[in-house]
This record gives sequence, structure tokens and C-alpha cells, in this order.
Amino acid sequence: MARTTNNRKSKISIALVVDGKDEKWYMAKVKEHYPCAALSTVKIKPELPTHKKVQELFDLAKSKLNEEYSYVILIFDLDEPLKDAKELAKFNELYQKYLLAKENKLSGQQKKKYGWMKNLLLIINNPCLEYWYLLHFSKTTKHYADYATLFSDLKKIPELAKYEKSDGYYNNHPDIYERLGGDNGLKTARKNAVPFDNTICNSQGCSEMNFIFDFLDNLSN
Repeated sequence: MARTTNNRKSKISIALVVDGKDEKWYMAKVKEHYPCAALSTVKIKPELPTHKKVQELFDLAKSKLNEEYSYVILIFDLDEPLKDAKELAKFNELYQKYLLAKENKLSGQQKKKYGWMKNLLLIINNPCLEYWYLLHFSKTTKHYADYATLFSDLKKIPELAKYEKSDGYYNNHPDIYERLGGDNGLKTARKNAVPFDNTICNSQGCSEMNFIFDFLDNLSN
């Protein structure tokens, strides 16, 4: 007997690979608050790697697909690779393969090595996750070299004036989802988001966190 659509959806599992605790805390609150049917049927398992080298993060994502997961979401902050020419070169190499995989343009040999990326959702934050928080309040493509330079603008937002990377700030009432304006704040951020362009990553900031919500919404339909 053929399985129903709902049964197929219930068997979908997603591994969420992040390179910081703040991403883990934020996505936990998304799962708690976001009104999306997929979040009630899809298993999201945050994975916090010990190492944050570009290749190691992609290898971790691949290993999750080799296990029981249907898809992997890799949230990638670009601040560290932008400070290391070798790491940036490795990122650009893998990013190009990712684009080819998503467009079904990998060659025969490339498919063997990079075909797994078809089930990868790569999310770029430049320089870091907090850029996504800025977009909840205004549209910007301002470039920041790192979190430290972005932090001063983040603190100018009244709702985030006491922002800190801590378990308490993210999880106590009001939690991070509520501080960012809840569902209305998220709608604003999704509207303000601009896709990553690796040709101008040294002059324009961005966050692609909106693609996570597009992905989850599509799973719900």
C-alpha cells in the first residue's frame, strides 16, 4: 500500500549543524514559537561541532546525511573565514560545488564527491547570526568585519539594548524570539533579507536565515 503524504512528511528528519551556541538557542525558540506545521512533524537535531574549520563543518554536515537524516541545514558564519585566506578559499571552493549541486550541474565525477549537497541547505550569515537580528528592525546591507563591529549597532536597537550571548538572555522571558518582535518581527526580517553574494562579501553584509523558514514552509505544504 502506498504511503500517504502525511506519513512521508512524518518520516522526514533534519540535522541542524551550527557553529555557535547562539544559533542553537535561537533555533530552539523558533521551534517553540514559529507557526509552521513542519516543525511539529520534523525532527530537528542541533549539532554543535568542536572544531569550526570550513572543511570540518561541511564534513559534519555530510556525515549527518550519511546517518538517518533526510536533510541537513548548515548555518555558516563567515566572520572567521574572512580573516583567513586559506579558509576563505576553501569556503569559496565548496560554495561553488554547493551551487552546482543545487542546480543539478555537477559533472559525473563531481556527483560522486559532492552529490550529497543536493540535500544540504547552506545558510550564510555575513559576518554572524546577529545580522539576522538587525533585519528584524530595518533593511540593511551594511558591511561589518565581525561581531564586535556589529555589536555597537545592535545595542542601539531598544529591544536589544541589553543583548548578550547567554543562555539566560535567549531563553528567559521575554526569550529571543519575543525580543525580536515575534511573528511580526520575523516577517519583517524575511522581507528585508538579501541573498549572499560571494563576489562582494567584503563590502556587503547579509543573512540568509529567511531560507530556513521558506524551507520549513514548503515542507508544510
